[in-house]
Amino acid sequence: MLATQQIFLIAALLCFLVFLALLSAASQRVRGVRALLSAALLGMCGNLLYAFGRELPPLLAYEAANVVYSGAGAALAIGYRQLAGLPERLGRFVLLVGAVGVLIVLFHHYHYSFTGRSAVISLFQAGICIDIARSVLAGQRHGARRFVLLMCALVALGHAGRMLWLVTAPETPGSLLQPSVMSVAILTAASMALPALILGGLLTLHRYIVLEAEHIANHDHLTGAWSRKAFFEIAERELARGKRSGQPLALMLIDLDHFKTINDTHGHEAGDVALELMAERVRGNLRAVDCFARLGGDEFAVLLPDTDLKQACGVGDKLQEAVRAAAAAVPPAPGQPPLTLSIGVTVTGDDEAFKAAMARADAALYNAKSAGRNRVHALTPESHLRWHRR
Repeated sequence: MLATQQIFLIAALLCFLVFLALLSAASQRVRGVRALLSAALLGMCGNLLYAFGRELPPLLAYEAANVVYSGAGAALAIGYRQLAGLPERLGRFVLLVGAVGVLIVLFHHYHYSFTGRSAVISLFQAGICIDIARSVLAGQRHGARRFVLLMCALVALGHAGRMLWLVTAPETPGSLLQPSVMSVAILTAASMALPALILGGLLTLHRYIVLEAEHIANHDHLTGAWSRKAFFEIAERELARGKRSGQPLALMLIDLDHFKTINDTHGHEAGDVALELMAERVRGNLRAVDCFARLGGDEFAVLLPDTDLKQACGVGDKLQEAVRAAAAAVPPAPGQPPLTLSIGVTVTGDDEAFKAAMARADAALYNAKSAGRNRVHALTPESHLRWHRR
C-alpha cells in the first residue's frame, strides 16, 4: 500500500505534468490559461507541503499548505469561469481563501480540531466543484463537459464521505498523514481530484482552440460570413438534402453596387464599413437555416433551403429594403453613392450540379446590374435565357 507521503508526491508530479502541458497552450492567449497554470503550480506546491508536513515547521505544514491548496482550487474555478466567458469574481475567491486561512489558524492554535480543519477544507473544495460545474454548464458544449461534471460530482461526494467518516469514526484521526486504510483511500481520491480537474480544463481549452481555428478557417474575418470554401461544402450538403426531401433550394448572389467607386474615392476603410453594414443587415434578415457567405470582394451568396423562386425574390426585396434603411440612417460622405444591392436569384433544378445553379444565378445578377442596379432578377432552371423582371 502506498504511504500517504507518496500519494502527495504523485499528485504533485501530476500537477507538474499538467502544468507543462498547459504551457504549450499559453501562447494561444486564451482567457483562462493563466488561471489554469496558476492552479497547477499552486496544486504542486500544496501537495509538496502536505507531503513533507512532518519535517516542516507547523506554519508551513498547516496554515501555508491549506491556504496554497485552497488557492489552487480558487484559481481553477476562475480558469473555468474565464473559459465559459463568465465574470471571474477574483475578489470573492480571494476573500474565501483568506477565510480558509483564518479558520485553519483558529482550529490549529486556539481551538485545536483536526475535524474542524477538515470540515473547512471539504466545504471549500465542494463549493469550488459546484462553481466549476456551473461554469461548465453555462459555457459552450465541448468534449470534456461530461468528464468535468463527473469529476466535480465525485470530488463533492468524496468530501461528503470524508466528513461522514470523521464524524462517525470511533477514533478521530489527528493528521492527514496517519497511515490507515481509510486515510489512504480518502487521500488518494482527494489528491488526484485537482490534477484531474486541471486536465479537464486543458481538454476544454484544447476544444476551444480547435473550434476557434475552425471558425477562422470557415468565416470571413471582416463580415463574419461563411468563407467561399465553406459555402460550397454547405451547398453540396443542402443540395443532397433537398433532393432527398423533394424541397426546393434557392440560391441568391448579391453584389454591393458602386463598391469600386466607394473604395477608389473614399478609401478601403469606407469600403470595409459599407461591407460590414451590408453584411450585418443581410444576416439580420435571414433565418438560422440560411447560409450567408462572402465569395470575394463585394460579392456574397445566400442559400435558402426549402424556399421556392417566388419566396426567394421576396427575401431579396426585404434585404434591399433593409440595406437602404440602414444606409439612410448614416449620412454618406460627400460624393459617395448610396448603398444599394443588385441581386440574382434562382433555384436548383432536378439532378443538376450546383455549379450550373451558380452560373444561372450569376447570369441573373449580371442582368440586374446591366438593367441599372438596385434590383432583383430571377432566372428559372427551365429557361436559362429568359429573364424574369420583378
